[in-house]
Order: sequence, then structure tokens, then C-alpha cells
Amino acid sequence: MVRQLKLLIVEGNTKEARDHAVSFGMLTQSANYAKTLKAIRPDLKIDFIFPTDGELPGHDVDEISAYDGIVFTGSSLHAYDTDADVLCQIELMKACFSAGSQIFGSCWGMQVAVVAAGGSVAPNVRGREIGVARRIKVEAEGQSHPLFRNKSSLFDAVSIHLDHVTKLPSEAVLLASNAMSEMQAIAMNIGTAEFWGVQYHPEFDLSYIAGVFRRYAEMMLNEGFVASPADLERLIGDYTRLQEVGDTGLAWRYGLGADVLDSCSRTQEIANWLEKISALDK
Repeated sequence: MVRQLKLLIVEGNTKEARDHAVSFGMLTQSANYAKTLKAIRPDLKIDFIFPTDGELPGHDVDEISAYDGIVFTGSSLHAYDTDADVLCQIELMKACFSAGSQIFGSCWGMQVAVVAAGGSVAPNVRGREIGVARRIKVEAEGQSHPLFRNKSSLFDAVSIHLDHVTKLPSEAVLLASNAMSEMQAIAMNIGTAEFWGVQYHPEFDLSYIAGVFRRYAEMMLNEGFVASPADLERLIGDYTRLQEVGDTGLAWRYGLGADVLDSCSRTQEIANWLEKISALDK
């Protein structure tokens, strides 16, 4: 019998950013992550923590150790900043390392882990990767890593980021990369803690990233991802339709395959992590 897992989701965004997302009809990053996790394993017991709301002091190493796994979400913050909203999450990540936790991080979550372990993050000089990260290649170390079990060695993934990892900590192993960002997936062992991280968002479906397009409409226009508000509305509608009903013609037009359109393929890395921590004695 598969044992029930107890997870802690660390919401990376401030209350202001969360409220802004909700005002656009979107789930917060932590609520969306919980939805994705529950779709894979409905029996999960999930708690949430909001470090930028001042909840960090209530979660010490002993409390963290009670969880089978810790998930760090994405965020609009920057891991190289030194304000309290950033530093409190770096300290929480260090506490997870000290507790010997099993940790999974998407985008911001990976960046926080890298900084906490002594690596570096910076804005990508190539610009923003948004919508779908193309042709992510599983590197030699990744081919045998359980993060990519049942995953194609070359795949696309839902993504949004400008910042990326520029220097790995000594404990980190590079697992996947693409032409836009070398560090697309990593793994680290720090003491008895184990971290798996991806720069993309396997927890996002196309409807969610369509909401991101709408939320960041000004950026989409200013940075040339769409030529006009009408083009943006068309993009949002196409992505939403692809998610909700599927459309072979739209999938062909945008060059999207099962790695993005099929929920099992898209979330395979998360499923692999859940399977891995489920097999551990607790």
C-alpha cells in the first residue's frame, strides 16, 4: 500500500503579488501547485507557508523534518535582491537543507536553492523565456537521474522567467539545458537533504500561462512578444482553447506536442519526485 505523503508548499510571492494574480481570476502559485500535485496523488496531505507574510519563525528545523517533502513555487521576486522578502526564503531553504529535507523547486524555487547553497542568479542577457521553453535537452548526468524517468531526452516545457542560474554551487549537478538558459534542471545533495529543481514550470498548464500573458500584458507588448492587444487576445484564446478542448490545427501552428499538451507528460518530473519520496522510509 502506498503511504500518504505530507508536503509543505512554500509560496514564493508576496501578498500583493498573490492578490494581483487573484484579481485576474488566477490561482496563487501555491494553490495552483497544490492542484497539480493532487491531480497526480489525490491522497496528499498539503500544508502551506507564506514566508513573505512573516510565517518563517514558526517553522523551525524540527517542524520542517515532519514533512516528507517541501515544494518551493515560482515567484516574481529576484533571488539576487537583499530585501527581507527574499532573504527570509533563502533562510528557509537553508533550514530545509539542515533538516535533511526532500525538496522540489520550480523556477524561483530552483534559484533560491542555488543562492542558499552558494551559487549565483542574474537576469538572462538573452532576454525572457516565456510561454514555452523549447528544446530542453537532458544532459548526460540527467539521462540516468530519476527526475527524468519516462521523460524524452529532448522536450518543451511551459515556462516564464527572466532571471536564471549563472553559477552552480559545488554540490549541484546539471541535468538539463537549452539554448536560452544553460541551467534548466539541476540536482543537489547537501548533507542528507536532496534538492531537485527545474527552471521551467511543470506545474503550469496552458490555461495558467495564458492567465500570465494577460496579467503581464504590458510586458508582452513592450518586449515584442505580441505586436498588438489584438494579437495578445488571440494568443490567450489559442492557449486556453488548446488546454480546454484541444485543437490539432492550433497545436501544429504553435509547434506544441504531448510534452506540453499531455498532463502526464508535462508533470512527469513532479510525479517522479513524488514516487521517489514515497519510497523513502520516514
